[in-house]
Amino acid sequence: MTKLTDDICFGWLAEEGNPTFWHWCSALEGVPEDRKVYGGCWVAAGTSAHTLVSREPLHLEPSLLWRCCGTHGFVRDGAWIPA
Repeated sequence: MTKLTDDICFGWLAEEGNPTFWHWCSALEGVPEDRKVYGGCWVAAGTSAHTLVSREPLHLEPSLLWRCCGTHGFVRDGAWIPA
């Protein structure tokens, strides 16, 4: 796992060519554990439909959007850039 910000990280799954991202969603903090798909507030985002411009430093297009809370931004030059 590679940390981009305090609440966004990514990792490479063996069967995927593009990275998978996870976001700690504070909008889910008040949701009871039995109502969440997974424990905690991490929400995954697959990027199989995105273009991997560069693996090192990581550059992915287009932007990523988590609909759970509206977190939206770009990954360019290995950094998270809020939209």
